[in-house]
Amino acid sequence: MTENEIINPEGSEKDNSYIVHIEKYDGPLDILWELIKKSKIDITEISISQITEQYIAFLKLMEDMDVKIASDFILMASELLYYKSRALLPTGEVEDEYFTQPLPPELIQKLLEYKKYQKMSDEFKEMYELQNNVYIRNNITEDLGEEELYLEVSLYELLKAFSTVLNSTVVAEVREIVFDEILVSDRIEFITELLKENDSIVFNQLFSQKPTKGEIIASFLAVLEMSKTAMIKIQQHRVFGDIRIVRNFSLESLDSVTVVDENSVDYK
Repeated sequence: MTENEIINPEGSEKDNSYIVHIEKYDGPLDILWELIKKSKIDITEISISQITEQYIAFLKLMEDMDVKIASDFILMASELLYYKSRALLPTGEVEDEYFTQPLPPELIQKLLEYKKYQKMSDEFKEMYELQNNVYIRNNITEDLGEEELYLEVSLYELLKAFSTVLNSTVVAEVREIVFDEILVSDRIEFITELLKENDSIVFNQLFSQKPTKGEIIASFLAVLEMSKTAMIKIQQHRVFGDIRIVRNFSLESLDSVTVVDENSVDYK
């Protein structure tokens, strides 16, 4: 297999999409995901060693071509290496030398989480580009009445705020590999704890100083879910003002509130 075939089976220098070459599949990684989602390929039967070797070759070629490598690809490759090395450790049992250990359940879950975040990131980008085509009148008065000081925030405004954080953050440049999972339920609990101490919080308080992509996307999903269940209100101080997350639950009734499990949320 040549270097160009690892990246692009057609040999195109312009297409840097990752191509998988394994016994049960030969083609782009994204299409493999679609086949897995439709149960046309069993992910547990995919060879660790084949994916790992091709992934490392792919990453090496990307570096040689001086192309920016996304941190999520590095994370996936690193975890594949970790599980491959663990599978190679002696277990005290004699195994067939041609036997290839299937992917463990915890890695399968991480791969599916990665795909979910990748899908959400693509949707953020599309919706943000759509927002750029929306024009706002310039003759909006600044003399708003007292009752209009705080305005309800539209989905587009909220999406724009999250996209700004996602696009301006330095997290994509961080080379340290982080294995912590960021779950939607964790972010809901975090936001709830903040609102226990404050009637409202500024949007930027949702994030750490250097948030990861997973933290940003999980926070977006958490805010949407909490808004849908009426736990919070999302408001803006005047037009183009700061976005605030406002508590919409009483502390007395908080014990009876069931925090949503991210496995029950439909992300499709």
